[in-house]
Amino acid sequence: MRPEIVLEQNQVSRAKQGDINAFEALIKKYQKMIYGLCLRLTGNHQMADDLTQETFLKAFVGLPHFLDNYDFYPWLRKIALNLCFSYLRKTKREARLGVVKDLALPIAIASSIQSPVETLEKLETEKEFQQALYSLPREQRIIFILKTYENLSYQEIADMMDLRLGTVMSRLNRARKKLRHRLASYLGEKR
Repeated sequence: MRPEIVLEQNQVSRAKQGDINAFEALIKKYQKMIYGLCLRLTGNHQMADDLTQETFLKAFVGLPHFLDNYDFYPWLRKIALNLCFSYLRKTKREARLGVVKDLALPIAIASSIQSPVETLEKLETEKEFQQALYSLPREQRIIFILKTYENLSYQEIADMMDLRLGTVMSRLNRARKKLRHRLASYLGEKR
């Protein structure tokens, strides 16, 4: 077994016994990944922060139920996804009632190695992609994010979202086509 897996299992075991330092080490390891997932799904920095914190709180409370020798991140990701899905359902209900919230699109931070022109082009391209992504219908956007950013299998997504496998595949296909169509003129202008 790889040393990092052994270390993580050790940290989880210690955290289950009440070792706060061990749990903090797990938070440090996965905080950015969970935050990124929440941000991509919600499109809102503040909400992603809140959902990340809530994820780790629920994980800490649920640690006694975590089964040893299982990977910690998929369990943690499932908690985050459930919280994000609840939030998205709530905002969908609010939208039907006429409550509109601002969408803060996540933009990648540019590398300091790039020239200012390259940085600007990269940020512009990222902004265009994020706008295209957030213009997708919610269900298609979620499936695209889970497949592309979280690298989940079609079956894992289907199980998580309580959908049929074919539905996941068709929604992902539609999402990709819509993104290609939306970005075609932008990419064509860049060439």
